[in-house]
Amino acid sequence: MAIDPVRVVLVPKDADADTAAARQIVLDLRLDTEKGSSNGPFPAFGRIGDFRKPETLFPFTLMMDGRLDMGAHASDAQRQDKLDIRGATLEVGGDVPLISGDASEPFVIQSITRLLD
Repeated sequence: MAIDPVRVVLVPKDADADTAAARQIVLDLRLDTEKGSSNGPFPAFGRIGDFRKPETLFPFTLMMDGRLDMGAHASDAQRQDKLDIRGATLEVGGDVPLISGDASEPFVIQSITRLLD
């Protein structure tokens, strides 16, 4: 089994360029190259937002169950948001839902970049 560390960038589906940049999700994962999916179930680290707009930046930990833990300053409701990427096929253009309560918003994988070992 080959495992590659990768950086995955997701953007809201059908968003304009400014919205996509301000809400992009950047996440470092381990890719099982045989299965084409994330090799977990470890916590992974990432951020939401655009580095050019610090007010949009929110670091998070992706927990084993898919919850986005944004730390002590997040509300209880925000701590229940889930990014359903653990079982998703990791490929550019693939859909990954962000689930917030009863609502689901589609995000699209914009890029997957192999990180150095």
